[in-house]
Amino acid sequence: MTTPDMLRNLSCMQTVSVILPTYNEAENVKIIVPALSRLFLEKGIRGEIIVVDDNSPDGTAFAVAQMAGNHPVRLHVRKKERGLGSAVIRGIELAKGDVCVVMDADLSHPVERLPEMLGPIWAGQFDATVGSRYIPGGGSTSWPFSRRVISRGAGLLARPLTGLSDPTSGFMAFRKEIFSQADLDVAGWKIVLELVVKTNPKVLEVPIVFNDRTYGKSKLGARAYIEYLRHLHRLYVYKYPILFQFFLFCMVGFSGLVVDTGVLVTLVDHLSFDPRVAALFAFPAAVTWNYVFDRLWVFKARNIIRISPSYFFFFSICVLGLGLRIGVMHLLIEYAGMGRRPWYVLASIIGIAAATLFNFLGSKYIAFSGKFRR
Repeated sequence: MTTPDMLRNLSCMQTVSVILPTYNEAENVKIIVPALSRLFLEKGIRGEIIVVDDNSPDGTAFAVAQMAGNHPVRLHVRKKERGLGSAVIRGIELAKGDVCVVMDADLSHPVERLPEMLGPIWAGQFDATVGSRYIPGGGSTSWPFSRRVISRGAGLLARPLTGLSDPTSGFMAFRKEIFSQADLDVAGWKIVLELVVKTNPKVLEVPIVFNDRTYGKSKLGARAYIEYLRHLHRLYVYKYPILFQFFLFCMVGFSGLVVDTGVLVTLVDHLSFDPRVAALFAFPAAVTWNYVFDRLWVFKARNIIRISPSYFFFFSICVLGLGLRIGVMHLLIEYAGMGRRPWYVLASIIGIAAATLFNFLGSKYIAFSGKFRR
């Protein structure tokens, strides 16, 4: 465990860059910049403050510029770019420190917790620390029940991506060198979540008490929630690409079932085909439909409308998949006693599941592999 004296010695060896993304935070920067500056002096921290402002109309940049002579603060104003994630990434690029800290400029993140955030990184015990409201010692002040529910719900949505108790936290410290280990998404709304998922650092959560802002207007709203959901979608695709691809494959397969049924009903009811003969036409129609959309949407082949060897491999795989479905059903009906209603329906579903998995793997690694995707 690191002691205060050890932390002071370690703080003299490494520099810290605190990144504050801002938009209309003129009153708040007048408080947080001096507070950080005082903390640097009191704790012997070699630090700098980088304010990345999205050309705020309330004079945030002017307020920061006025303090530059008395505090270790640098200002970067973005005239065209917008967005929290890209602002943080720009701040990291500008940072001179060995350790970067990302925090809100509205005083919601407690400045006094910074030494506890930095100590484990300085000591080489962790790559990153994240401020958490949901571990012992953490919490939030004056939050209504509805906001607590939303915060918890947003965290639960992200739990499969990371083991953090507070994955939506915006307060993080990390070694700058891990920044170069991943291609971060500038559209990422929760940059802490983005960094943790894409760099997989050894991370420690530090308890913090989240405070509501005193000045200015919160950026949270319907648009922010939508952006968060979009960000989660991109991170799930990044972390679980095959599962997401399989999900898309199943969606295409379901649409193919609709095509199969539509062709079958049309031929039987309107053209008086025998159902068994109609099925011979319905199956290739559905397979062709699936092939086009799997090629376009799921496996993203370069040339979409093209008869290539991949079609014949795909068709053959689907035929084998159909045989697998029937084979599984036969085994379950004959040897598991699932020949009577409703068990034969379950046998059919199990057969379809086996065939779907077989078709997906065959499509991914044979029909739409690199050799046949062109």
